[in-house]
Amino acid sequence: MPNNELTINLSKKTLEEIKRYKESTHKKSTEDAVTELIEYALTLPQYFKGFDWEKAEAEADKEIVTGQTESFNTVEDFISDLNK
Repeated sequence: MPNNELTINLSKKTLEEIKRYKESTHKKSTEDAVTELIEYALTLPQYFKGFDWEKAEAEADKEIVTGQTESFNTVEDFISDLNK
């Protein structure tokens, strides 16, 4: 299969994330890292593609700060609570 060239403009923040990804996965090149990330993104279920992760993280942070969290002594206790 022949390769195709794609030109995109990315923010500095995105480029830094790609660099971190490349280093953490020991990819040989930025192109390899970007290709893997794109392939992964294309296989995500539709639910995750539209999910607002920043909003969800902000809500979770607020719940943690306000003490709206629970702790469990065992995995069984955690699973039991999930099944309520």
